[in-house]
Amino acid sequence: MKIHRHIAKRLAALMLAAVVVCTSAPAALAADTIGGADTAQIPVSQEVDQENCISWLLDLLGLGSKDKITVDYLNVKGQGLRRNVRLNLVDCLVGITYTELGSIGSYAEISDSAAAEAWKAQAVAIHSYLEYQNKYGSSANALTYTPVDQIPSATRKKMENAIQEVANLLLVYNNGAGYSVCDAVFSCSAGYNTDTGVYGTCSALDAWGTDVPYLQSVESPYEEKYHNILRRVIGKDYRMVEYNDSRHPDEPYVSADTSHKSLGGFVQYNTLVVNGRSYRYLNQFVSSRFCFDFTADADGTPVMAYYGYGHGVGMSQCGAVGFAQEKGYSYRKILSTYYTGASLMDSTDGSISGGGWNLFDWLFGWMF
Repeated sequence: MKIHRHIAKRLAALMLAAVVVCTSAPAALAADTIGGADTAQIPVSQEVDQENCISWLLDLLGLGSKDKITVDYLNVKGQGLRRNVRLNLVDCLVGITYTELGSIGSYAEISDSAAAEAWKAQAVAIHSYLEYQNKYGSSANALTYTPVDQIPSATRKKMENAIQEVANLLLVYNNGAGYSVCDAVFSCSAGYNTDTGVYGTCSALDAWGTDVPYLQSVESPYEEKYHNILRRVIGKDYRMVEYNDSRHPDEPYVSADTSHKSLGGFVQYNTLVVNGRSYRYLNQFVSSRFCFDFTADADGTPVMAYYGYGHGVGMSQCGAVGFAQEKGYSYRKILSTYYTGASLMDSTDGSISGGGWNLFDWLFGWMF
């Protein structure tokens, strides 16, 4: 009986601590971005949902529902950036996947089976990314959730049928002392290497200066084709052209050094030299990292052409759809293609596909 009272007291203390946290949590944390680019602080709603906060505590104690997920920071369509958002896991993954890929199942060029595999791959990457960001991320890395009641019913049903099969899966990697969840970054479309004629992603080392074993450069051949097919989701052309130096708009391009290229044609930002000047960032880019080259237009005028959209690291969304449609890749094959050496872990029992592993190693391996 004394032991039971002791446990009850500990639980009561933890619940009281949760109330304190819920009522005193700061409105925002320092903003940062995946690539290290400077970003203004993102405003966060000052209202902290107390029910979500208690749910978070229950999750921490292992008493929460496995069918739910609490996300530290999440952009909710129509509501802005929210904290401690508590959602049904499948709904969460469906809503974010819809934001990222849209109704690809309605495209004439994409079969129902290919759409399902692409949705599954995207959902697993999103789940892994959310878990990683809950541990190490910030408000600036929040994804956007479209409430499922705003998704057309036919599309929602198809997405739910696909994603519920993989909702509990996470991408993990062996860090030498156990397994850790992957920072499963993804971008719209990868780059193009004009020297070699290869489409491909960029490694984390080339993009951000940090070698991540599962974020390496890989070939991704369907970038431009499927970027153009999905353009109404992306809202950007795959190929874009600039005629003038971004920092000196009256000065046309004369010369440039693009010799430091990754597999997909990405040039390291600190090795780019234009007209004899070194550039760290270019004003017209939405990221500190882009795939670009210097060439001439049909009239012979020097131009800068850049390819793809996004940082180009990890899974390419257009490439994933292309692999599913053109080669019949399953979501597992898509994920293993883009996340080098990563494994799939079932979060309900800690099992890993193709290997003996346990939940204890994943949770506490970093301590030893």
